[in-house]
Amino acid sequence: MKRVIILAGIFGILFVGLVTNSILDDPELRYSVGKITGLKDMPTLTETNFIIEEVVVGIQSSTALTFIENDILFLEKETGKIRHIKNGVLVEKPLWDFDVKMEGCECYTESGLLGITSFNSDVYVYVTEEFVKDEKIVENRIYKFSWEDNQLKNPLLLNILPADANMHHGGAMTVDSKGNVFAVIGDQEFETELQNFENGIMNDVGVILNVGIDDKIKIPSTSSQPDEHYYGIGIRNSFGLAFDPVTNYLWITENGTHQYDEINLVFPKYNSGWPQFLGPITDEEISKFDGYSDYVYSNPEFSWEKTVAPTGISFVDTTWENYADSLFVGDCEGNLYRFQLSEDRESLVFQSSDLQDLVLNEFDKDDEIIFGKDFGCITDVEYSNGYLYVISYLNNGAIYKIKLN
Repeated sequence: MKRVIILAGIFGILFVGLVTNSILDDPELRYSVGKITGLKDMPTLTETNFIIEEVVVGIQSSTALTFIENDILFLEKETGKIRHIKNGVLVEKPLWDFDVKMEGCECYTESGLLGITSFNSDVYVYVTEEFVKDEKIVENRIYKFSWEDNQLKNPLLLNILPADANMHHGGAMTVDSKGNVFAVIGDQEFETELQNFENGIMNDVGVILNVGIDDKIKIPSTSSQPDEHYYGIGIRNSFGLAFDPVTNYLWITENGTHQYDEINLVFPKYNSGWPQFLGPITDEEISKFDGYSDYVYSNPEFSWEKTVAPTGISFVDTTWENYADSLFVGDCEGNLYRFQLSEDRESLVFQSSDLQDLVLNEFDKDDEIIFGKDFGCITDVEYSNGYLYVISYLNNGAIYKIKLN
């Protein structure tokens, strides 16, 4: 389990686009380009007792999916459309169409239709929305919809968040076993109190947000008690978070700058340390860290010294037999990782001496944790009814599902 000290911070994620080799080589441009190139070959799995199948291919810039009843809802980041797969078939008409900042833009940006999750018949969506009042306004907004008669109805605005930068909008969403909803927003390169700047502004960026906990407060930082809205702070940027269905602990992936991407175990009042820290730090460094309020720092459960842009994160269940105690993570280099959870499911364990320091250094072997390859850029990983679903931003835009054979 991570060492826990009173302090604050985090370091984030980069999530960026892919078009040319030069872009692929730049970790700050790896997940945001409007035009994408396809890969011809199917992804491969390192485990022979699993089967991978295509669910749908040729979709546009998909970032996230969720399950509602027996159907799949997924997002098109750049068009603002929520799409519907019913009985295994893609429905032609979108369920909803947002006016997103990204639409028609060929710039490098991480805005658009970014996150979706659901609980029972409620669907939650995170979107960078553009509209005009007296002037053009762009905001990150979180809506709640009801699912009725195979339609999204009754949109309710829950939260309004900043959208003042092209980078680090985050957008990943998840829900715990009780139906509490959480979303992550990146730092958008602001220097704020929530990024551990003593004299920074108070702004709702770089946080894991408790979504819609007060119907009267749309902008959390305007609350008389804003900390109630922040499950975690000090986030650089993130594209994946998920609750362990066994422990109900929250896990998150985070992107570094040019080094130290992370997997973190997150408890309430968590501080990931950005921008003071990237990757694991010493006890002495922890003791000297004076972060925001009473939020608590802990070291990553795992780090990549060389950035890979980790994204979606998910757990499976006992349907996967000997793999039930696993954590699955995708990245934007086309890799799907499998990590072995400890007995108490509060840390990760490794057989390889290369990984027992909890860091994949540049020349370490990663065979132990590679579960699949050649997915293009993975944007989401989700599990339902015995299948692990993987969205590829490349491969002509595709959703795959993996099951135990």
